[in-house]
Amino acid sequence: MNEWKEKGQMDLYYDHPASIWEETLPIGNGKLGGMIWGGVQEELIGLNEESLWSGYEREKNNPHAFDSLSEVRELVFQGKCYEAECLIRETMLGEYNESYMPLGNLHLAYHNLSSENVQHYERRLHLTEAIVTEDFDVEAVHYHREMFASYPGKAIVITLTAGEPVLDLEIYLESMLKCVVMNENDRLAFTGRCPEHVDPSYVRTDESAVIWGYRGKSFTGSISVAKNNGKTLVENQKIIIKDASEVILVVEAVTPAALKGSYRQWKMDHIKDYQSIYRKVELYLGPEKKEPTDIRLQNLKNGGEDNSLFALYFQYGRYLMIASSRKGSLPANLQGIWSWEMQAPWSSNWTTNINMQMNYWPALSCGLEECLEPYFAYVENLARNGKKTASIHYHCRGTVHHHNADGWYATNPVGIPYGAESGQEGSVVWSMWPMGMAWLTQEFYRYYEYTGDLEFLEKQAYPLIRETALFLVDWLVPYRGKYVTCPSTSPENRFRDEEGRACAVTFGSAMDMEMTQEVFEHYLSVCSILGIEEPLIAEVEERLDGLEVVRIGSYGQILEWHNEYEENEPGHRHLSHLYGMFPSELWVGNEEMEKAVRISLKHRLENGGGHTGWSCAWIINLMAILGEGEEAWKYLHTLLTRSTYPNLWDAHEPFQIDGNFGGIAGIANMLVQDRGGKVKFLPALPKQFADGYVKGLRIKKHQEVSFQWKDGKVVASEIRDIV
Repeated sequence: MNEWKEKGQMDLYYDHPASIWEETLPIGNGKLGGMIWGGVQEELIGLNEESLWSGYEREKNNPHAFDSLSEVRELVFQGKCYEAECLIRETMLGEYNESYMPLGNLHLAYHNLSSENVQHYERRLHLTEAIVTEDFDVEAVHYHREMFASYPGKAIVITLTAGEPVLDLEIYLESMLKCVVMNENDRLAFTGRCPEHVDPSYVRTDESAVIWGYRGKSFTGSISVAKNNGKTLVENQKIIIKDASEVILVVEAVTPAALKGSYRQWKMDHIKDYQSIYRKVELYLGPEKKEPTDIRLQNLKNGGEDNSLFALYFQYGRYLMIASSRKGSLPANLQGIWSWEMQAPWSSNWTTNINMQMNYWPALSCGLEECLEPYFAYVENLARNGKKTASIHYHCRGTVHHHNADGWYATNPVGIPYGAESGQEGSVVWSMWPMGMAWLTQEFYRYYEYTGDLEFLEKQAYPLIRETALFLVDWLVPYRGKYVTCPSTSPENRFRDEEGRACAVTFGSAMDMEMTQEVFEHYLSVCSILGIEEPLIAEVEERLDGLEVVRIGSYGQILEWHNEYEENEPGHRHLSHLYGMFPSELWVGNEEMEKAVRISLKHRLENGGGHTGWSCAWIINLMAILGEGEEAWKYLHTLLTRSTYPNLWDAHEPFQIDGNFGGIAGIANMLVQDRGGKVKFLPALPKQFADGYVKGLRIKKHQEVSFQWKDGKVVASEIRDIV
């Protein structure tokens, strides 16, 4: 494959500064994130640090939840689903999660520059190096800026240069948090505190939504001048630079910077570290175009063709994961690591009924396995708290998690506003879903399938899968000779009862049963591989043998709920009942279920499904798994033309990063699949991508594939073991 040459430079390129947040360019090292605007007269960098969350360590489990469980189940089995839902809302929920906080905005305000006389402006995110650059000329003087977030150096590095010693600016930090900035020699030191609580924006938005107090998380950091060949003055909480042609700034927060040697060494260390992951995979779909990225995106919306834009989008998604999920950090949240509001959309937390899991769909197939470490560490911590929730809420063994998580590893079903005594109206539809851990733990099994790492299987996967299986053994209840979950919801979706009321609560929803089957099968598989013998095996086998099956409805569709209810929203954004087809492999080779999935998906789409970015991404993957290349292409094209911002962020809307990650997983599934013990090259290649090549995509058993295709046919290929 050495004859395949890298085709063009992978850059996001713009000929103007950002005017809205969704035009800014992101940098990150897992912990620190920055959003770069690129203004001439004033450069603005929005800063984030992954550990800054509202709240403090406290109990949010509901000690009275179990008291209502038997009555809820009785009401459900009597067909009184609406009444059961009301009882859950009143008695079984806990407080809402906390919110991810923005650190602040770093201002670089120039005294002698104006945007009116700027020439040759360029703003680029260099994907091959993870560096943002800005270049422009003002009155015959060339200005250059360079910014990156170093993982080895634990800091953001900013370089400002000019062709003559004319840099004249002041540097300061503004924060929505309780933050004090102090003058210290050649730096600004800051210390601050997050709020004690911040309500989600869908709960309340008035002044009472933010509670300050003294128990919020504290933090420190600094903005330092590492080099200045001009004059430096630090006063009035500002760094003042004069008569300079080169300035280097270092931003650190929470974690002290670990930069070693010269600036050249900092940059080389950063690039080497980043490229050790990024360069694993290369995708070529056509020659790279030189137009600005926002223009290319608009041309695509206007009906133009630009295959290389999809390759750029693919590599950009990989870049975003490297930037937002590295060893030692928290996993990528709903906005990755980049948030700009005190009340961010959905608190910028982890939604675990699809969104957190989708974030990591491309990790194993797209050569990003190192980025999974934060996911594994977070889920392990979540499981420890989940054991307490399982015991208090349900008197079950094992561990449980519901649909929302935060920086404090909350596992309770949410819905009670701060200071209230009962759940918010409508909260049960998303909160009463004790299947979050069942889904989260499946990535542990997939990691073993891809890597063959027996030590990981024994020490990390087995304990998590066992605790989840243990909970499900206790959670299942008998109904008409079968085991079902109860109460049960299908994430965020509703049906109508006999009186026409919208309801969420029933028993044995399809997704519940599919996940339960998968957890049990994976648990038994792990025990077999590791040679484990324990009493739980017999309990799991008994439940698995008696498990209710997913049912097929009157027109051949997968029944989302156990009974064939009237759907409240036939075009709902979630595709939960199709989990068994993807991301699961439960139905590989099952023609009956595959046919039912096709019918169900068609029904969803005919009624407006896939209207959010991440939902559209799920559809891409499903179409690819079904071998429908043209349909996969249709929704990939829709994802970029309808649900993608100028900086290639996914639009839910607003910005939500799971669509980016789900989208690139879809591209990978269009090119290669390893499911049910069979590897397929080009299983869903659309006519649009008739020629191209890919290098380094991962398959199971610790292998990678590279292949080239022409006119839709593979002309050269290689499968090799990963060293």
